[in-house]
Amino acid sequence: MKPFHLLLIISLACLSACGFHLRGTAQIPAALQSIALTSNDGNSDMLQELRRALEAGDVTVLETPEASGFVLALGTESLSERVLSVNSNARAGEFELTMSVPFQLRNSGTVIVGPEDLSIEKVYLADPNNAVAKDEERELMAEEMRLELVNLILRRLQSAPL
Repeated sequence: MKPFHLLLIISLACLSACGFHLRGTAQIPAALQSIALTSNDGNSDMLQELRRALEAGDVTVLETPEASGFVLALGTESLSERVLSVNSNARAGEFELTMSVPFQLRNSGTVIVGPEDLSIEKVYLADPNNAVAKDEERELMAEEMRLELVNLILRRLQSAPL
């Protein structure tokens, strides 16, 4: 056996022994394998992303809340932008985007998690000569932030005291 192969085998054994594994779909607790998803904003992008993520984790997403089941209620997603710095031409040089969404997990009317307001902030640079690029970057960042918020909600569900 060549030294490279031996080193590779030892490295893989160490990684598996420490509990390392690739990120994939969230491991939702067995009690939450069927959940109703409600929102103030009936067909928002956040709601659709959360539905996709739950279904990818083998969770049955119900359209209407059942009297004795779990309900994950999303509030209205908000996105705000503010100027962080100004360049030498007295134009905005950096912007900060903040996206937040309130959520709550209930079971038979009893609040289990929340209500919590999760938020994420990101900074991006503005190109004063290319407004289209600024708008495209802003939209891309908003989509990334939405996915991060969905992952935060899933992590809260993983640690929910059921």
